[in-house]
Amino acid sequence: MHVESSSDSAHKTFFRVLGPLRICCGGREVPLPESRQLTVLAVLLTEVNKAVPLGRLVDAVWGDTPPVTADKQIQTCVWRVRKALVAAGARADLIETVPGGYLLRLPDGSLDTQLFEELRGRGRVRAQAGDPKGAVDDYRAALALFRGEPLAGLAGRALEPVAAYWAERRLALLEECFDVELALGRHRELVGELSLLVDEHPLREQLRWHLMTALYLSDRRADALAVYHAGRAALISHVGLDPCARLQELHQRIIAGHPVFPTEAGSRPGPALRGVSRAVG
Repeated sequence: MHVESSSDSAHKTFFRVLGPLRICCGGREVPLPESRQLTVLAVLLTEVNKAVPLGRLVDAVWGDTPPVTADKQIQTCVWRVRKALVAAGARADLIETVPGGYLLRLPDGSLDTQLFEELRGRGRVRAQAGDPKGAVDDYRAALALFRGEPLAGLAGRALEPVAAYWAERRLALLEECFDVELALGRHRELVGELSLLVDEHPLREQLRWHLMTALYLSDRRADALAVYHAGRAALISHVGLDPCARLQELHQRIIAGHPVFPTEAGSRPGPALRGVSRAVG
């Protein structure tokens, strides 16, 4: 499985959506100052290598109140995007006109979301094969592709679900990475990062489970219990629910001073961790 190196990507057009939308061609950033152009390009990138109807692009830019000249304005936006890309050295046929719309055709490795999925998949294979350090390297490389909120600065109902999807993919991979890193004994190094994430996502119980575990393994039992009670209070306040059974079980094991990680009774390693626990157990 090949991941594009920086030297490879310097000779091609590369698109980034895991943060503000950016285009790099020949190692230089391609300027697209007009927000409508960025919105049109962002929608094409969310459906890369698929035809996007003109109506969807109109909806993405104007919602329910498009002007009577909307179709022509979209055509102008696409023309300007093409012009900017070609001026920067990109292929003239990156954006194709197809019946009823447009298609952005990109080879593998030309979009940061493609690299994210490739690195994530390779990391999972390494974790299952008992190579936890290699898995963490791939997971962290995938996570480093994020440069802020996905599609930051671009709004609209067509892009909000896409941004939310990739934000969730990031959190899910972080949780998978923490499983492996905790199994490698990196609990002390993770406390700071986990504390920030739990503050940012107070209702995400898996992150809270990781933070409690990292604190307990770092001989900070009282802090781990305090994290549990803060989470319980947040859950009751926001959704009227007690913590999930897994968090309650961890809470009880910490009170009793029992082992909690990675493979003792009462823990539940995720799919990527099962191969890791064999390697480090």
